[in-house]
Amino acid sequence: MVKRIFLVFSMALSGFISADGLNAINDPVMNPCIQRPDLAGCGANGSSASRRVINIPNRWGAIYYNPANRAFGYSDNNTKGYGGAEKEALASCIKAGGGQNPIAPDGKGCRLGTRNRNSCSAIAMGRTKGYAIKSGDYLDELEQEVLRTCSKYSDSCEIRYSACSRHPDYRVD
Repeated sequence: MVKRIFLVFSMALSGFISADGLNAINDPVMNPCIQRPDLAGCGANGSSASRRVINIPNRWGAIYYNPANRAFGYSDNNTKGYGGAEKEALASCIKAGGGQNPIAPDGKGCRLGTRNRNSCSAIAMGRTKGYAIKSGDYLDELEQEVLRTCSKYSDSCEIRYSACSRHPDYRVD
């Protein structure tokens, strides 16, 4: 007898549970896709909301540095890739060094300090010695970091170049 009462009671409740589940699908408060089918994830509910895909082009940058004569060169917002950015920065470094690529004591001239894609780069240099070159997402933080690193080797460091290589529509949160 107790089993029959329990069975009847559970069958009655299952109807309410199922009906409540259906109401949640049609309830605008429980299902925001009814009023706003353009929200992320609502396309799977059978709505024909179109999604807009934005293709933001990549941009590259690079910094070259020569410790023999402290010349540096840079490239930013290059749209041809890492190779294009590095070639442009190397040419800029050579031009800053007097037309030739002077050889440093270790046998190298202008050398790659950093390269970046859709981010920022900076170089800080002391008056007579010390330098730091880095890349990062946020320009303000990056400038503080290169100044901190440079100041380990010199007490008169200043930012010589900093910029971001990214399309204006590229967001960094």
